Amino acid sequence: MFIVTYSYKVPKGKTKAYLNLQKNVKAIYLKYGCLSYEIFEKAEKDGEWMEIEKFENRNHFKKVVTKVDNDSEISELFAKFCSIINMRKNPVITKEFVKKI
Repeated sequence: MFIVTYSYKVPKGKTKAYLNLQKNVKAIYLKYGCLSYEIFEKAEKDGEWMEIEKFENRNHFKKVVTKVDNDSEISELFAKFCSIINMRKNPVITKEFVKKI
C-alpha cells in the first residue's frame, strides 16, 4: 500500500466551494484507479484540511496521476483549487508513506 497525503488551509467562507470542488476531483481520481480518496477536516476546525489518497504501490500511483493529469477537467479544477486555498499564502504539504505492517 502506498499513501499520499496533502495538507493545507482552506480560508473561512470557502469551505462549501472547496468541498464541491473536491467531489469532482475525487470522482476523477477514482475513475482512473485510485483505491481511496478521503478528505478530513482538522478536529479543531481551524481551517486545516488533509487529503489521503491510497494506491497499490508507487508505480500504481504514478500511473493514476498520469491519467488524472491528462483528464480534460483536471486543469480547471486545479486552478479553482489554487484560487480557493491561495497557494502562495497557504502552501500544500505533500507526504508519501509506504505500508509496512
